[in-house]
Amino acid sequence: MKIILDLLLLLLIIVYSYLESLLKVFIPRRRKSVAGEIVLITGAGHGIGRQTAYEFAQRKSRLVLWDINKHGVEETAAECRKLGATTHVFVVDCSNREEIYSSVDQVKKEVGDVTIVVNNAGAIYPADLLSTKDEEITKTFEVNILGHFWRSQGQQMFKHENLRDKMDLGQTRQYELNPTVNSSLQHKPH
Repeated sequence: MKIILDLLLLLLIIVYSYLESLLKVFIPRRRKSVAGEIVLITGAGHGIGRQTAYEFAQRKSRLVLWDINKHGVEETAAECRKLGATTHVFVVDCSNREEIYSSVDQVKKEVGDVTIVVNNAGAIYPADLLSTKDEEITKTFEVNILGHFWRSQGQQMFKHENLRDKMDLGQTRQYELNPTVNSSLQHKPH
């Protein structure tokens, strides 16, 4: 009997989900405007970081672009300016803690408090693990892991009341799937 009730509940949840999705197709949610927001994008010199900068530029955000590649980040900034955005360019090695901290100070002085951060900088080496050199593994860890921690630590210097809420948009959240499993897994707003 329990399995039949569980299947009926599953069916109800599926039908509800489909109806909700169908409704959202015809009545989409209004998107929040990011016009005028100060957006820091790491790794903005090429690839996904560059495309992200273009998207925010089209939405009239004020951009703070970080990349280790001066030429690439300046190209991105020039294109964003053509789209009407105000841009500030910083050459930053996101694997260098002191450089990150000093850049955060410089951004705060020259631009103001950042309200949205897009952590995009990353290092990847196209080889299998066993043929990757030690220094490449170290650099990958410094940029992809430690760089995010150092940038987050530096971000505390901004002390902007809305930064934490907006940071949650780009960070992994933990959601409770089943209230009886473990209450410590619940996402708790800051």
